[in-house]
Amino acid sequence: MQPPLMISIEDKTGLYFDFTRYLNQQSKRYNFEVVFLPRKRLDKMLADNTISGMVLGVSPTWFKDKAETKYLWTGAFMYDRDEIISLSSNPVQYAKPASLENMVIGGVRGFYYYGINELVKQGKAVRVDTVKEEDLFSMLLKRRVDVAIIGRSVYRYIMKDKQWHDVFHLSTIPHDSFERRILITKDRSALHLELSKLIDKLPEDKNWQQSLLNYQ
Repeated sequence: MQPPLMISIEDKTGLYFDFTRYLNQQSKRYNFEVVFLPRKRLDKMLADNTISGMVLGVSPTWFKDKAETKYLWTGAFMYDRDEIISLSSNPVQYAKPASLENMVIGGVRGFYYYGINELVKQGKAVRVDTVKEEDLFSMLLKRRVDVAIIGRSVYRYIMKDKQWHDVFHLSTIPHDSFERRILITKDRSALHLELSKLIDKLPEDKNWQQSLLNYQ
């Protein structure tokens, strides 16, 4: 779960549910439903080509498809970034992956962090993973990690909910900035075409822009 992207599966609340409802309102050909899958299961389904839908809110680099040749990709339906946060009592200012050498870094299991994965592989840092992104805040509070990598949308949501602005330090330089897009397997070109047309209209859609603001 990644609030505000997915707040409650049972109640169908969160930005991804709002976006899916938007697609269902706009599309005359398809009906969409949000289903949560762990990353390992998703990777296996993609490898076996058994996925029956699309992957929402992802970036080509996360799926080793920077050239966008393995899968079909829509344009961005929102923009996000991965923030580097630490405790205000022990602030860390990020500049590049090497600036986190000799630190314990908190992340989410299955997530690929450019430069950080490589740093850990070289033995120059230690990575501790959790299942849910919001759990990284408690890992910092318990000093299990020195820094954590958290999506800006999640960070803003938690800060608004918990009022922890004085507790955590936000690096002025993020780890990464990226577009949240939709991955579609190559055998579903008609679906790709339909979604691309709908997403192209988003910048001019006042209701969708208001939805983004509501969650920020």
